[in-house]
Amino acid sequence: MAKFNKLEQKPDIEPPKEIVAPKEIKTEGVTPVHVIGDGYIEYEGKLFQQDALKQLRPDLFRAQPDNGNIANTDFGTAFPRMAKKGQIFVRVDVLPNRVFKFDGVKWLEVNKSISQSYLYNKDYIEFLIERIKTGEYDLEVLSDNEKSEIEAYLKGIQNT
Repeated sequence: MAKFNKLEQKPDIEPPKEIVAPKEIKTEGVTPVHVIGDGYIEYEGKLFQQDALKQLRPDLFRAQPDNGNIANTDFGTAFPRMAKKGQIFVRVDVLPNRVFKFDGVKWLEVNKSISQSYLYNKDYIEFLIERIKTGEYDLEVLSDNEKSEIEAYLKGIQNT
């Protein structure tokens, strides 16, 4: 039987970073906001005058592009309580991060290699950069598009 010297030093080997397995993400239970017309909006099953709701909940009203869809991309560890059809949301509680789009009833997962609209959120790019700096994220778990946006963002900072 071989004997081992207890004082023998072994080189420190850093364990490989684990990629968090995708978990089941609940995609129902979001309150849709419907524009009824004549200045009224249905929200949480109640009818509101648009100006009154805008004062109560300015976060529901964002800039709109010409096609009338809300230009809104956000990220976090839980879906927003309220969403408008077409809204994009990146779940950052799993690696790799997963992108979803609200269809008016529930959140549907979007293929990150096909859609890039979520990358236009400067806060999301800064979030990724911060996670890389702290070692929480590794470049290997990011999509090629995410890597390109981070590179362009960092070049833009250096050039200013």
